[in-house]
Amino acid sequence: MRRGLVYTAMDRFVLRALRLHFRGVYLLETEPPDPSRPAIVLANHHYWWDAYLLHALAREWRPGQARVWMRELTPFPPFAALGALPFPDGDAVVRATTIRKTLRELQTTPTLLFIFPEGELHPAPGLLPFGRALYWLRKQLPEVPMYPAAIRMAQGIHQRPEAQVLLGRPLSVAGEQQAAWLGAARRSVEQLLADLERRWEDEPLSFRCIVEGRLSVDEYRCSGGRHRGPRPSDHPGRG
Repeated sequence: MRRGLVYTAMDRFVLRALRLHFRGVYLLETEPPDPSRPAIVLANHHYWWDAYLLHALAREWRPGQARVWMRELTPFPPFAALGALPFPDGDAVVRATTIRKTLRELQTTPTLLFIFPEGELHPAPGLLPFGRALYWLRKQLPEVPMYPAAIRMAQGIHQRPEAQVLLGRPLSVAGEQQAAWLGAARRSVEQLLADLERRWEDEPLSFRCIVEGRLSVDEYRCSGGRHRGPRPSDHPGRG
């Protein structure tokens, strides 16, 4: 019962933070994860807000069944209620326990694991090399699909930025050599980031808003906040 209450409180906390900071969070799935199967989603890690966005995605795809490895979980224990598992740099025993728990869940339940294969937060737009943990997961769980995801934040003409997420099709990377496989997986996310920017410009109506944030002050003054429309009004698009 206590865990349920903490989850509810943290869910409200995260959604409120997203609504206050962003004009909207937008999602486009090339192929949505099958809710009856376990899955791994790997994404770039360019923004402080990434973990919050992952919770918004978990609510769309797998409410209450998502996991993410969190290096800083000890100072922020309430995030465990949202599915975060400890992965501290200086404690190999805790990391090993988290890995075993994750493997067990992915083998026996339709768990959704989010992972940042670059391993650390860094500025956009480039990607760091992917860590070997991703390849290890692939070898341990060959039947679990891995979905690349691209995360982008853009400041338009309005008061608040917009967050955009594009989910690709499951990785289909040939070859067994670790370095070559990780390089190909990294390139798939790089391509997805380029596709995200292009599709945001060319096909704006294909994205759906999964978290509706606050409009700008001038929009409230002009329209009373009533006419958000299917996509941001300042984004003409070409779709």
